[in-house]
Amino acid sequence: MSTVKIQNVNFHNNSMGEFIDIFDNRIQEQEKTFVVTANPELVSLANKDPKYYRTLNHADFVLADGIGVVIASKIINEPLKERVAGFDIMGELLKKAEKENLKVFLLGAKDTTIEKAYVNIQKKHPNLNIVGKQHGYIDINDEEIVNKMVELEPDLIFVGLGFPKQEFWIEKHIDKFKKGLFMGVGGSFDVWAGEVKRAPQTWIDLHLEWLYRLIQQPTRFKRMLVLPQFLFKVIFERK
Repeated sequence: MSTVKIQNVNFHNNSMGEFIDIFDNRIQEQEKTFVVTANPELVSLANKDPKYYRTLNHADFVLADGIGVVIASKIINEPLKERVAGFDIMGELLKKAEKENLKVFLLGAKDTTIEKAYVNIQKKHPNLNIVGKQHGYIDINDEEIVNKMVELEPDLIFVGLGFPKQEFWIEKHIDKFKKGLFMGVGGSFDVWAGEVKRAPQTWIDLHLEWLYRLIQQPTRFKRMLVLPQFLFKVIFERK
């Protein structure tokens, strides 16, 4: 499978549709799958934190969730097919799950947030089999919660604990499950709950979703500085 190495992280070079087909096949085969949707922030952390770098290397798939990663791939003349946003691929997987009667578990966010996200997801997908939900204010070593999840035998486990905690959680516990696709989804539950608005499609098409989020959440300014720093490093290393 084709990959593109950007700042020491290997990104899988597939389109959204291709990823959905690949993941669907793995779910049907009951093959455990660890998916990371990585933006420049995650890549930057992986280059600073050896533990997180090792965790990303243990993932089965690393997707380019961030236009900065796609731009970087063009700078090094190894263009990725497209940005694959975590929220979007989660949405596509939920459609598949409803159609194929797959079991879904939601882990993450505040208690009130995950409850609202659950309600809104069920409204959009009334036949979806959500077998469980759990807020994200948990100890990563809490085996009781994990054991309850294992008993439910979910096919799709969406983990919204924020990075790097969500990736550490998946890496630590995935071996306890018999099957399942595990994906870190960051703040997707906040969007599903209606607490954070996703950028309008026009902004997304213009690759300005980051700017829309900054306008909505000015406190993200310092985090946004990672993007130009990331691209400068890519340009510098290319020379």
